[in-house]
Amino acid sequence: MPDSGPLAVRARRTASIWTFIHPVFALGQLLAFVVSVALLAGYFAHAVPFHVVHISVLVKIALMVGAVITGALWERDVFGFYWFAPEFLFEDVMTLIVFILQMTYLAMVFTHPTSMGFILAVLCVAYAVYLGNVAQYIHRTQRMKKEAAEAEATIVKKAA
Repeated sequence: MPDSGPLAVRARRTASIWTFIHPVFALGQLLAFVVSVALLAGYFAHAVPFHVVHISVLVKIALMVGAVITGALWERDVFGFYWFAPEFLFEDVMTLIVFILQMTYLAMVFTHPTSMGFILAVLCVAYAVYLGNVAQYIHRTQRMKKEAAEAEATIVKKAA
């Protein structure tokens, strides 16, 4: 298990190529989510056909798969685990739930295409959980940056 101190984590995070690749997928997924939610609202207002919403969901799912893969590779480089590192356990569990819900959505669209109420309910729950995951990720990232800065300040004080 790698050193879990904030400065060691920061050094591994900076050294990992996935630190620069993962955000492309994560931010792309967030942008696709925002577009998809807007289209979903349009669908509920009877202004957008479902196939347009579905295409936006497929784009979001594709970006989510990219984010999951690059996130796992990043987590391995930084924490020594592909999934469920203690430092990211909650986020990984949330991501897994979103992934399962999105796969349930896909399964329902292809196996029960006339069950629109259930399909839309699964999609809305998946999106709500995803939004919660984004919020906790932003909070966690801010906390990690603050802890690293505090650790660095402590080292500078001790050196002076």
